[in-house]
Amino acid sequence: MPSLSVRGSILLLCSLVLSGCAGLQSQDQINYAHCRLVGQASKAEKFEVVLQEADLCLEKNQLSKPMQSLVYWLKSDAYANFKRYPEAIAAKEKSIELEAKPDARAVLDLSRLYREAGNPQKALELVQSNLDSNLGEAGKGAGFNMPTYYHLGQALYDLGRYREAAEAYSAGLQKQPDYAWAFYHRGLAYDKLGQTDDARADLTQFAKRVNQKYVEPQHQAKLTEYKIALP
Repeated sequence: MPSLSVRGSILLLCSLVLSGCAGLQSQDQINYAHCRLVGQASKAEKFEVVLQEADLCLEKNQLSKPMQSLVYWLKSDAYANFKRYPEAIAAKEKSIELEAKPDARAVLDLSRLYREAGNPQKALELVQSNLDSNLGEAGKGAGFNMPTYYHLGQALYDLGRYREAAEAYSAGLQKQPDYAWAFYHRGLAYDKLGQTDDARADLTQFAKRVNQKYVEPQHQAKLTEYKIALP
């Protein structure tokens, strides 16, 4: 399922394409249609089509930098869905390069891709760059909310820095106390630290709050280990 930021990019891309088609000659309309198909295919989770049409959209049209950024963003999301992380990273970095101003959420997305590619140190550096630049999720100076602390915790956990990871999740939960996945991952950090009572408490909160359609076998296995049942 596309993230909220990706869904927003799809809607914006489609609206820009539709407005840009007005007054174009027939061949230009055909060329611009490739860009419209990128948004439609991404929304439908047809990621092979996204990659095919994105290249044609970029090749056949003179797009503004913001529109190019959106196309590369959706290319990155498509590559990530195929677990083609080096290509996803390259597309995301190109998207960020084309943005008019720093986008904190884009940096956090890039951090996630580096972590999934097996480079948690680079992932941590990217989250830290947001913190150092006072770059909150809604723009510079907006402050830091769950996404920053969640990605910080993820990178620290993957580096084996479990105490710091737990502290990062705790900071995020102060901002968003109903976020199930922060409880789950803080529970894992406590588990690694041997704090089984704290781990059980967090996993219990996770079980109460999570949307069960996103619970995968590894999550269920950890709940079973602690004898916790989903409602």
